Amino acid sequence: MSAHVPTRSPYRIEDDEGPQTVAELKAALAPWPQELLTFTARLEAARFDEIPGVIAAYRIAWLTRVHPDHQEAGQASEDETADTISWDELMADYTPDGREARRR
Repeated sequence: MSAHVPTRSPYRIEDDEGPQTVAELKAALAPWPQELLTFTARLEAARFDEIPGVIAAYRIAWLTRVHPDHQEAGQASEDETADTISWDELMADYTPDGREARRR
């Protein structure tokens, strides 16, 4: 895994992790221009009560593109010779809610 991990968990982004402002989120999405355009359009079209959901969705979109676990999974899914495990095997390492790693 990379030395820089953008979040504590590859499955959940906490309030204190990742981009913290709309400007930071736009900058974080800049490497994916279509994603940035879609985010900006959805944000501008959102009602005030929808804005938190739009921001949350694109913070998760950013996480899935930058977290090393997601990058490795994406690469492995394209590598037919990769040693992979099933979803059930992966989730066996986490508590039932999927938020915390089981202690071994």
